[in-house]
Amino acid sequence: MFTRIHHVAIVVRDMEQALSVYRDVLGLPVGKRATVADQGVHATLLPMQDGEIELLEPADPAGGVARFLEKRGEGFHHLCFETPDVAAALARARAADLPLIDHAPRPGLAGRIAFLHPKASHGVLVEMAQPLEPPAHPEPAPNGIRATGFFTVYLAVKDLPASAETFARNFEGTVGERQDEARLGAKKIEIAIGTSRLTLLGSADPRSPVGCFLADRGEGLFGVCLGVKDFWAALGHLGRKEIPTDVAGRETATPLARLDPSRVHGVNLFLCS
Repeated sequence: MFTRIHHVAIVVRDMEQALSVYRDVLGLPVGKRATVADQGVHATLLPMQDGEIELLEPADPAGGVARFLEKRGEGFHHLCFETPDVAAALARARAADLPLIDHAPRPGLAGRIAFLHPKASHGVLVEMAQPLEPPAHPEPAPNGIRATGFFTVYLAVKDLPASAETFARNFEGTVGERQDEARLGAKKIEIAIGTSRLTLLGSADPRSPVGCFLADRGEGLFGVCLGVKDFWAALGHLGRKEIPTDVAGRETATPLARLDPSRVHGVNLFLCS
């Protein structure tokens, strides 16, 4: 019923300023743009070959996204799974007694949508979307990082086995083995959902990036890793644009780069090949 990760949404203070980074520096093309009145946001979707990044700027100072921005600052807002039938997905969630925000599908920028309450997904606000038109699969722009799509989405959780069971049950995922993720100083469990992958991260070390995140913000969206056509060329491009990066596993076959969150509107944005 769930085919892939459709998008990850990021709340920003100023849409044009955010586009000067995500469009002009990273090279992600602009797809749909709209003001979604019932959500109180200006929204922009940036499509890749597989998945999209959504930027949200508050349009209503009394709306939920404005309150989120005031309380938590810029950063990840929600994770969206694509489904061919959002009404059926919502009915299944209701039958499983999952806490809901929406009790009926409604129009959204991604199509017909419905939100689950974060309590259903270990602190992650999840949107379910049924697109009304075929997805865009643009070729990576030559003047950016040449991102192809989501390699994985990282979630920070307190209890890896319990969280893996929850996401697999709620979103029809297949759970992998528990492994070390030395690049992030954490343990991980990967879950395949449709053609996409979630990576759940847990850490007993409060000094690790995941441990610090859990202590500061609790469970939730920790980061997004984009696959790129040429890892070292992408880092070279970012260096010329004066975007600092940290590279873990530099001497391995699977290096992982983290962009300075202060330059990408408060999020952990990773790159891998």
